Amino acid sequence: MAKKNETEEVGAPAWMATYGDLVTNLLVFFVLLYSMSTVDQNTFSEVAASLSYSMINLKSGDSVLDGSNNSIIAFDYTKYDSEEAEAKRKEKYIEDANEMIVNAEQKLEAKELDEAKNDIRDTIAEQGISDKVQVVEEKDFLLIRLDQEIFFDSGSADILPEGKTVLSSIAVSLRDIGNEIMISGHTDNVPMTNKRYATNWELSTARATNVVRYFVEVENLEPSLFTATGNGEYRPVGDNNTPEGRQQNRRIEIKILK
Repeated sequence: MAKKNETEEVGAPAWMATYGDLVTNLLVFFVLLYSMSTVDQNTFSEVAASLSYSMINLKSGDSVLDGSNNSIIAFDYTKYDSEEAEAKRKEKYIEDANEMIVNAEQKLEAKELDEAKNDIRDTIAEQGISDKVQVVEEKDFLLIRLDQEIFFDSGSADILPEGKTVLSSIAVSLRDIGNEIMISGHTDNVPMTNKRYATNWELSTARATNVVRYFVEVENLEPSLFTATGNGEYRPVGDNNTPEGRQQNRRIEIKILK
C-alpha cells in the first residue's frame, strides 16, 4: 500500500504573529510616553531654580500645594516652530514660577504675623495689663497701642522697669517676622514745663526713639526694620478736654506693616 505524502508546516507558528504585534505595540507605547515627558533643558532648569528657592524658604510643616490654584505650574509640551514662540513659552514658565513664589511668601508672612498677634495677646493677658495695652488689626497693619503709664513717668522718656518687661515680652513675638515696624510717640496737649524737652514734639520723639533702641540694643532685633517718629499732641485718639481722653492720648504705638 502506497504511503501518503505528508505536508510539513513552513515558517513560525501562528502564535508568534500575535506576540510580535504585542511587542511592537508596547514599544510604540513607551516611545510615545518618552516623547511626552521630554521637557526643554533650559526651561526645566529655570523652573527648578524657582521652585528650589520657594522650597528653601518654606518652614517645616508648610506646603506649597495648598489648593489655591496658584501652586501648580502647567507645562506646555507643544513643539514651537520659531525661537520667538519658544522664548515666550519660557517667559511664561518663569512668570508662573515667580507668581507661585510670591503667593507662598505672602501666605507665610501672614501666618507669621498672625502667630505674633496671638502671642502678644497671650502675653498681655498673662501680665494682667489688658486695660493698658490694645492690639488692633487693620487691613494694612497690626497696631499695638501702649499706655504711657506703664512705660514713662510724666515728662520723661526713660523707660520704666515695668515697661521694659512688657517690651521684652513683645520682642519675643517680633523676633521671627521680617515686616517693617513703626514706633510712634504721642502726648496730650498739656504744654511741657521741664527744661529737658522744649515741646511735646521732642518728648514724643525721644520716647519712640528709646523704645526702638531697647528693641535693637537690648533685644537684638533687626535695626533696619524699625522707624521712630514723634507726633506730639497732634494725633489724638481721645478728647484732650477730659482727664480720661488725655490719658488715652499719652501713648506709644507699635505699628507692624503687612
